[in-house]
Amino acid sequence: MSLDFDHELFTARQIDRIAVINLKKNLIRQLTDLNLKEGLFKHLNNISRDNTVKVVLCMGNPEKIKRMEIIAFLNELTGSTTGIDQISRIYNAINQLVLLIRGMSKIIVHADSGEVMSFFLNISLACDYRIIGDKTVFQYPLLELGLVPKGGGIFFMARKLGTSKTMELLLAGKDIDAREALALGLVDRVVPSENIEAAAMETAAMIANKPMRFISGIKKLLNLSSRDLDSFLDQENTQLLECIKSGGFRQRLAQYS
Repeated sequence: MSLDFDHELFTARQIDRIAVINLKKNLIRQLTDLNLKEGLFKHLNNISRDNTVKVVLCMGNPEKIKRMEIIAFLNELTGSTTGIDQISRIYNAINQLVLLIRGMSKIIVHADSGEVMSFFLNISLACDYRIIGDKTVFQYPLLELGLVPKGGGIFFMARKLGTSKTMELLLAGKDIDAREALALGLVDRVVPSENIEAAAMETAAMIANKPMRFISGIKKLLNLSSRDLDSFLDQENTQLLECIKSGGFRQRLAQYS
């Protein structure tokens, strides 16, 4: 089965024992489309079943979605009669994506650079190894709207940093640059931003040289720490949807209309 694919959400190709996925900018907006979402999940499941693949390399899109684009999208959705249902579908799709990433038997390397929104940081934290460019900045652009991060970020950060440090970072709401992210353990490697793709391929190739049983064994053992992840993601949805339905959220959102 060929893993080379061009989809509206991503492009994909196989290089030796590595499945490479390049995400496109419109990922979040398009998650409301059932067919597009299923296309992404089907491809990930195909990779998971393919015995010729040892490592998945997920590359972030260099053209980033901006804070005001997300706010405009939320304004658009909450202003429609089906908006809450669409937001719920996006959140459920994110849950499925995070659980699929954690459940795969392959080691997943995530690489990104530039101004990275919290959603993509959270997806990165669900992966097994993280590489970022030295000019990367992680941002939490929706904290002023009272929205907790979506995608299991608090779940993964609390296990890496402890609950107190996680709360401190989230309440501060400040950007996290590459050097701080490495010091905190949120990423595993920082490289010059212009070399991000080459460095990511180098890391993926190094992992792919390990025996498959060793790789799958590590992944299975790591997944034991994620047993409560599905219920956590469901609770995330509950907290976010309750906030979005509240009058206070609509007032805060209206400031950007």
